[in-house]
Amino acid sequence: MIKILRLFRLPNLVIIAATLYAFRFMVVKPYYGMSGTEFQMDSVSFGLMVAITMIIAVAGYLGNDYFDIGIDRINRPDRPSVNGKLGGRFLLTTALMLSMLLIAGIVVLSFRMGMVIPALVLLLALGTVWWYAGILKKSFIWGNLAVSLMSSLTLGMAWFFEWLILNQKGTQLFETKSITQVSIGISFFAFLLSFKREIVKDMEDMEGDRLFGCRSLPIVKGIRSAKIVTWYLSFILLASLFYCQYWLLQQNFMMVAAWLILAVEVPIVIFMIQLRRAATTREFHRLSTLLKWIMVGGIASMAIIWLNFRF
Repeated sequence: MIKILRLFRLPNLVIIAATLYAFRFMVVKPYYGMSGTEFQMDSVSFGLMVAITMIIAVAGYLGNDYFDIGIDRINRPDRPSVNGKLGGRFLLTTALMLSMLLIAGIVVLSFRMGMVIPALVLLLALGTVWWYAGILKKSFIWGNLAVSLMSSLTLGMAWFFEWLILNQKGTQLFETKSITQVSIGISFFAFLLSFKREIVKDMEDMEGDRLFGCRSLPIVKGIRSAKIVTWYLSFILLASLFYCQYWLLQQNFMMVAAWLILAVEVPIVIFMIQLRRAATTREFHRLSTLLKWIMVGGIASMAIIWLNFRF
């Protein structure tokens, strides 16, 4: 059971669910409360969307592990897909079964919402995770972009579905603009952080990736170039956060602005300092872990938004 949970990346799934529900109850609900508006997606439909999103992620993880068994024998020899009974046949069979289950769930969700667009979006997401696992992962940059977009658009999708129903009903809310701005801001933040982390992971995995023909940024352009790109992304992220804080202060979200300094901006500066002298696989792994915690800190800002509404 523990090996299966490791294959499913349970902590990542918890983060996905927590992020979506935090956005629903700590961002959308307080804004809706200003005009007495109720959620447009009912609880069952929203829960089904969250479950589908999590299962898409699991199918992607298993598909990726299946295609990467050879690489993982070098880069991650402790992974359950390399050692033990959970080998290639288990990975592929489980991923395909989950994909068929997903198609059924997506159809049900689309019927519940009374529109076809959610089905198209989720089917596109499912196709993308398989495309990444089989082809894009070994390509130059495109695999990094695909993963980063998938990570960032997860939150955006939650608000997009809510907005679709509002639009279908012809409901006009002043709060819609603010919710959209928060959704875009967090999604952009997630994209830049995910993109940085993917490049750092490529630096960590160079040994195995090179042997199996991967064309990652550090392999094609070298470690130094990969570090420079990551620094530029860090500068863009910091500049975006400064602009975001300016907007937050205009909206009287002082607690959120302060949180971003402590939980996001300071750790990013620490990351940039440590990246400069990082050279070993272990050091790049630590940096990848730090970026994951920075992402959690950014997601937690939604809880601070909720506190700001209450106080």
